Amino acid sequence: MLPDFFPLFYRSENIGKIVMNNKSDYRMKGLTVMSQLTIAIIGASFAGISSALTLKRLNPSAKVILIDREDQLGFIPSSINMVLKGRIKQINDKMMVNKESLVVNGIELLLGHEVVDIDTENRQLAVHYQEKTDTIHFNKLILAMGARQTSERIIGANHPRVLTTKSWAASLDSQAKIEESKHILIVGGGQVGLEAADAYHSAGKKLTIVEAFESLAFKYYDPEMVEELEKRIINRGITIYKNQQVEAIKEEKGSLITFTTQQQALLSDHVVLAINFRPNSQLIEEKLETHLDRTIVVDDYLQTSADHIYAVGDLIRVPYAGTNRDYYLPFVNNAIMTGRLAAMNALGMNEKMTDVVRIVGSQLFGLFMASVGLTEEEAKLYHNIRTTIYQQADTNQVPVTIKLIVKKESGQLLGAQLYSETDILPLADTIAIAIKAAMTDRDLAFQDCLYYSMVSVINPVLYAAAFSCYEKRVKEVNEDAARGSI
Repeated sequence: MLPDFFPLFYRSENIGKIVMNNKSDYRMKGLTVMSQLTIAIIGASFAGISSALTLKRLNPSAKVILIDREDQLGFIPSSINMVLKGRIKQINDKMMVNKESLVVNGIELLLGHEVVDIDTENRQLAVHYQEKTDTIHFNKLILAMGARQTSERIIGANHPRVLTTKSWAASLDSQAKIEESKHILIVGGGQVGLEAADAYHSAGKKLTIVEAFESLAFKYYDPEMVEELEKRIINRGITIYKNQQVEAIKEEKGSLITFTTQQQALLSDHVVLAINFRPNSQLIEEKLETHLDRTIVVDDYLQTSADHIYAVGDLIRVPYAGTNRDYYLPFVNNAIMTGRLAAMNALGMNEKMTDVVRIVGSQLFGLFMASVGLTEEEAKLYHNIRTTIYQQADTNQVPVTIKLIVKKESGQLLGAQLYSETDILPLADTIAIAIKAAMTDRDLAFQDCLYYSMVSVINPVLYAAAFSCYEKRVKEVNEDAARGSI
C-alpha cells in the first residue's frame, strides 16, 4: 500500500499498476516519450521514490533504476519515537512503500548497492555490491542521497553509546540501546530532539536536553510560543540546559560524561544526537558546483552544473517564501515535491520550482504545535512587520493560541505559530496555502469555511485571529499616517 502523503494518481487498490487519470497526461507540455531512456536515481527515500514513481507514471517505457546503499527503503525518521510510544510495533511498519510495489510498477530496485563513483562526462556509475563493482550507464541522473548527521565538532561523538536515528540501520541499533537505557542525554532541543524527548519520556526514561540557543525549537518558534511547552517539559522532571553546546563525550566508570561549553559535566547511559543534519553530497561535490554549506547548486528546474544531472531533497537549497532567497530546508514535503519536479524535467517538461513554505508540526507533551513560514526574527530581516498573538477556545472550549506575522502595510501573511491541546495541525496546511497565495490578514479573516457543530471546529479560530490582526494593523497604520501628517 502506498502511503497517504503520495498524490492520488499513485494510489490504487491494485498496487500492480499505476493509475493514470488521463493517458494524454504524459503528452502535456511537450513531453517526449523515449523508449530507450535510462534514468538512474541514487537514494531510495522520499525524494528518490517520488522521482521513480513519477517517471514511470509519465513514461512507462523508460528504464528507471533506483539505487541505495541501505538494505531497506526509506522510512519515516521518527519511527523509533512511534515504537516507544506504542503507536507502531516496529520501525519497519513505517516504511514509505514496500519493495514489491516498486518492482511491480517496473522500477529496477538495487538495494544494498553503493555508488562509489559518478562519471558525469561519460554518464556512468560505478556501483559496488558484494565485493564486486559494476558499471551502470544512464541518460539522465537524479541525485537523491538525502542528509547525514555530522558531529566532527564534538570530541568522542563516535562512541558506540552515542546514537543517531537518521538511517534505518542506525535507528534499529538505537532502539535496542534506548530500550535498555535509564538516563538519556539529548543533544539538540529542536524539532527532532523534542520529538525524541517526548517519546523517551513516555517510555519512562530520565532525560536531559542540551540546547545551543536561548529557547527550544529556536528555528521554528519565537520564544513566547514555546513557554508553555517548556513548562510542561520541566514539570515532567526533564532537565534543560540552554545556551550551551556539547564539546566532548567520554566514558568513565560505566557512564557517559558529556561536557558542555559552560563546563557542565552531565552523566547519562546514552547520548542521542539530534543536531547537524547536512547534505550527503560528498560523493559528487568535487564534480558539480556546490555552495559553501555543501548543498548542490541547482537552477529553477533542479538541474545541476551538469545539465543531464538533477539534484533534489536534502541535497539542495529551495526558494523560501517571503525571503527572496534560497534556504536549506530538509523536510519530507520538499523532498517529495522536488523529486517529482526533477522527474518531470528529466522528461523534458520544464516545470519551474516555486517558493516553498516551511511547515512543521508535532504533538509534544500533550500540546499540538505547528509553525508555518517565517518566524518573527526571520521576518524582521526582510520586511516591516506586525505580529499578533490571539487566543480563543474552540467549540469544545479548549484554548487555541495563534501568532500571526504579517507585512505591516499590506497585511500579507508571512508566518504563523500555533499551539493547543486540541488538534490544530490541519490549520498549518491552510496557513501554508494562504502564504503561497500571498493572502492578507483581511483575506483570511473573511475566508469561507465549513462549520459543523458535531466536531471541534478550529478554522473559525484562525479566521478570528486574522480579523484581530487586521483590525489592529489597520489602526496602527492609520495612526502612523496621522502622526506623519501633523
